[in-house]
Amino acid sequence: MISLKNSLLAISPIKSAGELNSNKALKHITSQLDTCMSLCEKITETLNEDAPVNLQKGDVIAKGVSAELDELRNLSASGKGYLAMMEEREIARTGISSLKIAFNNVFGYYIEVRNTHKEKVPADWTRKQTLVSAERYITEELKEYEEKILGAQEKISTLELSLFQQLASFLLEFIKPVQKNSRQIAQT
Repeated sequence: MISLKNSLLAISPIKSAGELNSNKALKHITSQLDTCMSLCEKITETLNEDAPVNLQKGDVIAKGVSAELDELRNLSASGKGYLAMMEEREIARTGISSLKIAFNNVFGYYIEVRNTHKEKVPADWTRKQTLVSAERYITEELKEYEEKILGAQEKISTLELSLFQQLASFLLEFIKPVQKNSRQIAQT
């Protein structure tokens, strides 16, 4: 798609040069060229300029195309920062300085509090697991975050594919003009 856009952008100078040329046949051929500017603009606004050839590698769709995609990318990229911010906020709110927010494959995300600080645990926390020297809890916010972060990468891939398919569908409208451009340029 990027190569197509770059090829289409080369049509404008060819068309201009042909219009200035004194050869009537060349003028006629280049006058029939279609710059397909709306397609070029759509590709430019939709795709990252250095998008990988394989859609599965991700980062194909440009920032700003989809608010949902941008949010998921931010969530995926700044996950640890968000958890650190949440941990600091909960430490300040509860006064439990040893509180930790962590993750494991069995229980997911949790807040761990040593038994010596159990009495400081807020009522809105739900016990998730009991350990010998600590308790693990979950909050509604942490549960929502877990759902978001664990599904973010899959959703990113699905969303990028969908947006790319929309672009490909838009491209279908330009098949005939692109083919005609190819024929016209081949004659010059």
